[in-house]
Amino acid sequence: MPASEVQSTWRSPDGEYDLSVKRDRSYGSTPQAASAGQLAWYRDSTESSMADLEVTTHTTRQNGRDALWIEIDYHWVKQSEPRKRLEVFVAGRAGYVYQLLVDTSATAQRLAEQTRLFATARKSLLIDVTAT
Repeated sequence: MPASEVQSTWRSPDGEYDLSVKRDRSYGSTPQAASAGQLAWYRDSTESSMADLEVTTHTTRQNGRDALWIEIDYHWVKQSEPRKRLEVFVAGRAGYVYQLLVDTSATAQRLAEQTRLFATARKSLLIDVTAT
């Protein structure tokens, strides 16, 4: 990944939640292009290890900008436990798109906490603070 691109991933101490934020230009400079490229990668189970994706897409706003929010129901290849991934894509400056995601197993307890984590992460997401 070029130095101007950023990705950081956090895993909860109990290993139940993954939270990641990325800023790059891999799939284009709009939320629509970036999410379409990311979804194409996810659908390649040999690359992503994700299987049987069901995707719901919502238009939204993030930091006063048009954004795309996607919900992905899936399971890992060779595992049957259902999982849920929430992601938001928002365009920044210089052709970058920011991607924020929270991933967990799809149990009622985990999904409730995931919703809270995603909302908190979205409130804390700063766009173009350090972009060059």
